[in-house]
Amino acid sequence: MKKINLFFIRHGETYFNTCRKIQGWSDSLLTEKGELEATHTGQWIADNVQLDRVYSSDLGRTKATTRLILLENKQQKSLPITYSAQFREAFFGSFEGDRLNQLAGLLCISVSAENDSELALVVNEDDMMNQVKKSDPTHDAEDATAFWRRVRKGLADIWDNSNDGDNILVVTHGALIRKLASRTENRYHENPDNGSISLFEMTDELDLTLQKYNQCV
Repeated sequence: MKKINLFFIRHGETYFNTCRKIQGWSDSLLTEKGELEATHTGQWIADNVQLDRVYSSDLGRTKATTRLILLENKQQKSLPITYSAQFREAFFGSFEGDRLNQLAGLLCISVSAENDSELALVVNEDDMMNQVKKSDPTHDAEDATAFWRRVRKGLADIWDNSNDGDNILVVTHGALIRKLASRTENRYHENPDNGSISLFEMTDELDLTLQKYNQCV
């Protein structure tokens, strides 16, 4: 049976992260700390993993993180890199750029939750995405169906272009990694840290097993 290893990495810290602003398809630059996080992750990857292929979200913060990671991988200078919109963060529509606590407060009111912790208990990941779209005045935000459709396309592309035993690097976003882990294990996970590594084993394009989550280096 074909098996591949997916090393999902959350991009380094950005300016919007420090301001606690919603950053889906909108973008901001890596902070100095974020650049260091990417460099440290790159050093760990270079020392511990022989990569076969690299995928990255096509947003600026993930591209910058990917570049810094691969700068440390001096033994593998010609790795094929695919920049893919399929691995973008969830899209928050007109809430893009707003403060996180504003959207969280709106969602708490909509489902009668008293705080963020209770919100995570009473609403699952997919329902929360659907509620964001419903609450968005423009209704442009992604719902769960649209989100998973594109993520599945991205995973299928990886599967179709990999060989048994391949180690694949996927530089992407916090909510995407969290949602993937939560769905894989059927339980809620906290957001992974910037620059952290989460390892999944894939035996089919939709058959994932979580091996490690939010490993910081």
